[in-house]
Amino acid sequence: MATNVINTYSFDRNSVKSGILHFGVGNFHRAHLEYMTSQLLEDSTQHGWGICGAMILERDEPLYKALKAQNGEYTLTVCGRDGNNEVYRLGALVELYWGVEEKEAILNKIADPNIRIITLTITEGGYNISRQTGEFMLDNPQVAHDLEHTHDPQTAFGYVAEGLRRRVASGAGPITILSCDNLQHNGNTARRAFMSFVEAQDKELAAWMEENVTFPNSMVDRITPATRPEDIKRLNEENGTNDQAPVYCEDFIQWVVEDNFAAGRPAWENVGAQMTDDVTAFENMKLSLLNASHTLLSYPSFLYGYRKVDAAMHDERIAKFVRQFMDIDITPYVP
Repeated sequence: MATNVINTYSFDRNSVKSGILHFGVGNFHRAHLEYMTSQLLEDSTQHGWGICGAMILERDEPLYKALKAQNGEYTLTVCGRDGNNEVYRLGALVELYWGVEEKEAILNKIADPNIRIITLTITEGGYNISRQTGEFMLDNPQVAHDLEHTHDPQTAFGYVAEGLRRRVASGAGPITILSCDNLQHNGNTARRAFMSFVEAQDKELAAWMEENVTFPNSMVDRITPATRPEDIKRLNEENGTNDQAPVYCEDFIQWVVEDNFAAGRPAWENVGAQMTDDVTAFENMKLSLLNASHTLLSYPSFLYGYRKVDAAMHDERIAKFVRQFMDIDITPYVP
């Protein structure tokens, strides 16, 4: 029996054009960037900022087919810390392509003048940076394939390079590449990865990118678990839906974005994002307060018999311990 009311978007999706191309249409992206953008699209002045999803892996097929069958719509269940959940039907994903069958469509979309931002959630490992040397690994087999086969890319680097070549040829103008992955100075990492690839493949394109592409840093935060088959069943029962691609997440959300966009951007600050000149202070705060506290609370919590963070934090002994650690040992030393 359904217990949750669904908050449905009210904008006309037919009036929304894609201004963002996103690689990696996974759960975190759908609980974070798409959540904020769907809220923003309620403002008719922002209707040039719909999202076009690019799924390029063979293993993306089940999610691609589920989302395609639902016209890009899905539900997001935001789990309230008081036990009351908020459910949203989101509509920001107005186009969706799967590279295995629609490679040309993705490449041409990058060259489309309406697309002014490429966003990424390809995971930390997806940037192909060596942990030992900090350098982009040109000998990765898929990367090596893409360096040679410009019209048949397998990686995000190959797709972006070929799409940007077409963008240059059509005169579509500058573009921003915005990482939304959970790693420090993610824009710097994205820049190192994409520029290393393009410099090895096409020096002329690399020179164009130096003048016409920006890579803002951003800090992202929202706990979003994988959705297992039993979760799909549970969420549909709770929400009275028949959603084959639901997502659930915590009620906390944070997105801090360096305001360095080459061709304009959505007014994400109107829906809770924080635009800044430098994300460093926010990253320091998150690493020191959040990540350190998570590590700290795990030891006494485990010994007390807790196996989940939320249960442990309802124990006043644990909460006091973490609060004192933050107030005494951390906060005074965070610039």
